Amino acid sequence: MIKLFRKIRQRLVSENTPDAPKGSLGKYLLYAVGEVVLVVIGILIALGINNYNENQKSIAQEQVILKQLATEYKANLLQLENKIQMRRKLIAESLNVLEITSNDTLISEDSLSMIFATFFMDPTFDPIENDVINSGNIKLIQNDSLKQALSHWTSDIKAYTESEDIQHNHYISEIIPFMKEVGIMRNANHVFWRAKELRMGFLDKGKNDKILTIGKSPKEIDVQSILKDPRLEGLVTFIFTFSQVCNLEGQTLKEKMQKIIKILEDEIE
Repeated sequence: MIKLFRKIRQRLVSENTPDAPKGSLGKYLLYAVGEVVLVVIGILIALGINNYNENQKSIAQEQVILKQLATEYKANLLQLENKIQMRRKLIAESLNVLEITSNDTLISEDSLSMIFATFFMDPTFDPIENDVINSGNIKLIQNDSLKQALSHWTSDIKAYTESEDIQHNHYISEIIPFMKEVGIMRNANHVFWRAKELRMGFLDKGKNDKILTIGKSPKEIDVQSILKDPRLEGLVTFIFTFSQVCNLEGQTLKEKMQKIIKILEDEIE
């Protein structure tokens, strides 16, 4: 294109052949202006090409980030749904225990062991965290709604895990010590490792490992004494309450994640 402008300029100069010195000056000025115009045009074209290349590079980087985020958020969603399902089991078992204790229902040692094996579940959400925000790469994302949702992700997780931490601390400080004290710990542990549906929180971790159990305790378990222990009702009520709280918050977080995934899929080419 620059060659084309140069030919046009040279043609104009050649056509301008005045006989007077004044004409020579005009010819020189025309030539000088033409050179300046050509340089400016060349610079503009070079800048345009460079900007285009940089823009294409940014688009390619954005696509890589979007695909990575989609993969991670789908994995996080799967884990969250798994934790929600675990808490549903805790809620159902809590209601079962409260009904048993309220009606003085007689149950077997195996049934009680299954109840406490369920209480062995300690669901905590541990999402994959992408460094797209901390690294500054979020500026490469063009969708404003997506950028806003991603920027709120850390605070959303923090709000959700605060309730989880309360339940986890109660599990460590109250539930486990109670099971040890009343002598149901070993039996519950035995049932837990034998019941695949109770180990759902482990996902695929260790799936190739052989699952071992320590067997049931040879000691007799006083089932009725455990059921009549006044602490049991309080422990189970806590499990019910915070499992429900975490699931309500989890459903809200799940909807936000589904929205993010939907935007990501729409943006991926």
